[in-house]
Amino acid sequence: MQNPMNRSIFVLVAILLLGAVFLISPAQIPVIIFKTSLVSLAAILGYWIDYLLFPHMRPGVVDKTEADPIIRASIAIRRAIIIFGTILGISMAL
Repeated sequence: MQNPMNRSIFVLVAILLLGAVFLISPAQIPVIIFKTSLVSLAAILGYWIDYLLFPHMRPGVVDKTEADPIIRASIAIRRAIIIFGTILGISMAL
């Protein structure tokens, strides 16, 4: 199990950076919130694209044919590439 302190450090750094942007240029806060929501939506969309294209090959489900660690790693890498492509595509389009 992961240490919850690791995640809280990232949240703290994000809040500090958002506060710095607010002090430097308060007009950019809605833009940051909009872009963050677009990236989050793209990540969810990429996950669902992978799930709908490959419903029988999911990283968390172990099947008899997926017992090989190389196949399991390739499934996880495939999902990461699909999610990355979706995020990159939506980020570049808007």
